[in-house]
Amino acid sequence: MGLGKTIQTIALITYLMENKRVNGPFLIIVPLSTLSNWVYEFDKWAPSVVKVSYKGSPQARRAFIPQLRSGKFNVLLTTYEYIIKDKQVLAKVTH
Repeated sequence: MGLGKTIQTIALITYLMENKRVNGPFLIIVPLSTLSNWVYEFDKWAPSVVKVSYKGSPQARRAFIPQLRSGKFNVLLTTYEYIIKDKQVLAKVTH
């Protein structure tokens, strides 16, 4: 904790996007207790990065499917549990 892993990861992603023209999608899997902090840190340090915070009820997660299929995002933030629950849907996410 407190070692700067979040900001290092955000810095790497923005470096790849800005200097190497690699726009993702990047998958970041985190504990649910830290997911909102990741969103906050992306908003603070990399506001131009289009992110999807994939969480919520089954209905709320289904609402993300069109955006995921369209590929109009750079980062998918989610948890281990949602990866397991929705692996069939998430396996189809590509750019």
